[in-house]
Amino acid sequence: MDRAKLAVYLVGLFGLVTIGQAAGLASMAGFKPQLSVFFGSGLAMSGVAVWTLNKGCYEEFDLFRRRELAFWAVTVGVLGYIAVVPLQFV
Repeated sequence: MDRAKLAVYLVGLFGLVTIGQAAGLASMAGFKPQLSVFFGSGLAMSGVAVWTLNKGCYEEFDLFRRRELAFWAVTVGVLGYIAVVPLQFV
């Protein structure tokens, strides 16, 4: 799979996990205005990913085709975030 397309999927996944984290925090502490930043940023990231996948234009993510190190840094960061977020609620 193309690294640019995979990076788009990672951005969408990051957005969904961010929304899930905001929902988890809201269930523990009640909805606070600060949590709207989590919801909003998660929706924005997921929206960008869906829009990019729908249009099929990955020019904005061309960096990940050209720079393998940047791709792997983002991949490790997103996967680490996904692994750590559920641990907060255990």
